[in-house]
Amino acid sequence: MSPFESMLSGSFAGALSTCMTYPLDLVRARLAVQVKQRADPRPTFRGVFMSSYRDAGPFGLFRGITPTLIGMLPYAGIAFTINEQGKRQMKVIRGREPVTMEKLIIGAIAGLVAQSLTYPIEVTRRRMQVAGSTGKVNEVLCTKTGATIAMESPKLSMVQTVKELYLEQGPRGFFKGLSLNWIKGPVAFSIS
Repeated sequence: MSPFESMLSGSFAGALSTCMTYPLDLVRARLAVQVKQRADPRPTFRGVFMSSYRDAGPFGLFRGITPTLIGMLPYAGIAFTINEQGKRQMKVIRGREPVTMEKLIIGAIAGLVAQSLTYPIEVTRRRMQVAGSTGKVNEVLCTKTGATIAMESPKLSMVQTVKELYLEQGPRGFFKGLSLNWIKGPVAFSIS
């Protein structure tokens, strides 16, 4: 396979798997940040799933899929290309198929590079997924007064989310948590 064919194959496979599993990922992300509310102190997978569906219909289960696909296409394409071309080069250099450990190392490098290049899109996606996930009103603790304030959780577009993140945290905000993903991502990709 040529590098271009590898890129297309990886991108298509990533996009297809993302579309098929996205509602599950959305609910998982929302459960991770669910704020305890008086009416529902212990949210369940089914409850969050049904709430997302009730609030916006079937489209509610795909909130944030645009940045997910925008991130997945280059991530899967880059990772698949580096992985396939790395194995091909290993065969040319060594004159044999790469052994398991070499495949793991090539896969880890592919995952590391792809993850690093596409991480800002991942941060944007997560923000969009959890925006408004706790209902129309969130209770927020004011750090200055210690009072609890009810605040609206607007659902922002991708562009608005990027602008908000940049204004709040600057360029570094797009890379928060990347170092943890350097551990998780390459290991996961090298195994797959």
